[in-house]
Amino acid sequence: MRKLNQKGSVLIFLTLAFALLGTFIGFAVDFGRAYLEKARISRLVDGAALAAAKVLKGQATYEAVATRAACDSMVMNGAPVEMTGPGTCAATTGAPFTVTLDFFDAPVAGGPAMKQVAVTGTEPMPTTFLKFLGWMVPGDFSTLDVAATAQAAPERPVDLMLVLDRSGSMNELDGTGQTKLNALKCAMTGLGCSPSTGFLGENFTPDDHLGMTSFGKRGCGTASGAEFTGNICVPNNALGTAIATIESSINALPVSGTTNTMEALRTAKTQMANAIADPSRSVARKVVLLVTDGQPTALRRDSIAACQSDPLTGAPLGGAPWTNAAGCYFVKRGTSKTQAESDGLDRVTLANATSGSFTQSTPPTATLYKHQMAANRNAARDEANAIRNLGGGNVLIFAIAIGEPTNADATARLDANSRCLLAQIANDKKTIEDPSTNTASGSCAAVYAVNDGDNHQDLTQTTPAGTPATFNANQQAGKVYTVDLKGNVQAQLQVIFNEIAALLKLRLVL
Repeated sequence: MRKLNQKGSVLIFLTLAFALLGTFIGFAVDFGRAYLEKARISRLVDGAALAAAKVLKGQATYEAVATRAACDSMVMNGAPVEMTGPGTCAATTGAPFTVTLDFFDAPVAGGPAMKQVAVTGTEPMPTTFLKFLGWMVPGDFSTLDVAATAQAAPERPVDLMLVLDRSGSMNELDGTGQTKLNALKCAMTGLGCSPSTGFLGENFTPDDHLGMTSFGKRGCGTASGAEFTGNICVPNNALGTAIATIESSINALPVSGTTNTMEALRTAKTQMANAIADPSRSVARKVVLLVTDGQPTALRRDSIAACQSDPLTGAPLGGAPWTNAAGCYFVKRGTSKTQAESDGLDRVTLANATSGSFTQSTPPTATLYKHQMAANRNAARDEANAIRNLGGGNVLIFAIAIGEPTNADATARLDANSRCLLAQIANDKKTIEDPSTNTASGSCAAVYAVNDGDNHQDLTQTTPAGTPATFNANQQAGKVYTVDLKGNVQAQLQVIFNEIAALLKLRLVL
């Protein structure tokens, strides 16, 4: 009798075990289907979030357009939905798939808060086995709500001012036999080059406003590439010029003269100030991109008194009286590879005619030369600081230097002195505070005297106008990139431009 009872107990146990096993297998099947469905919905909402963010532009006025873009993205990716109201899409056929868009303000470094978007897709999936759970547990288990959410920051438009060096040294050849200027043109535009893709056309749209100023003797040039001879510099292409027009202007740039970085940055500053004052561009990122191969060798002065004075100390220079109230620009003279060749400076009228060469012994020639070079650097630092201060410290500066990092000669353009100056222009914390004292790889800690007698100590000090030599935490932190002249300059520039584009363009928020 007991044996019969044991057999019955085993049968009941096995029946329950198989029932439970079947239930768990059923659960696994249903949840597996739900996992695959969630992956599909995730792909749909990722695309919808990117599409919505692209047209949202960070502004509430575009929310309806962004909703439409999200719904259209769903349709293009195989989900039959339509816009049913502000912030919603719903299925037109098949399962009752719904999409909701949540627009919210999010803080953005370097600008005002902007609208971001979160897109959620939800679909009730019929179950096969889970519905039988209702036999044991109260509730409706006939469907599972499968949902996924993606959040995207808007494709924030960019106001980008290019500041491009076309000084005579940009005609030097890189490791492939191409001039630095031609390498820059190819990397920027791709026009007549291999590869034929360029930084500007590949990464920017009409929503972005781009401009360009080139610099040699002056901090600007005409749209056709000729030397500018007016009083107040205007850029080759103002912000908002068509990208194709800017590409053509870049492709036509000639090499010319010395390196007036200060006036070029001043020209960019005016463009940035105009963009910041434009309410229609309030959410656009404000960016200046400086590409150069050397330290500045020219300096704009704005008055009669300044044109007759030592550019660093203000002491009288003597020479012929100056009568042009609009000012002048000073250019260092000589190749200046050694201290003996550091032979003073030229005072030049704005029409490019030399009006005074200062090589007399009072003040001593070498002293005047060193004052000129320090003043050039100080003025460039001051203009860059003024740019970064615009909009409450919200203008970002990138600086790219092309040169020879292992050449300690005064003609080298990528030693510690050059990197320190450009780091201060860009407000690059890492480079400014680099502790290395290696003149080939260090930065401001490695500032040193070169063989033309210039000790660069001004780079360790606050400028007379008050620009500090240290990183400014109240401004946007920019970045310095270096390009080795002995390598393929075009290829190196393309890598750098790709990184800059990635920093500026659209990304899903994780």
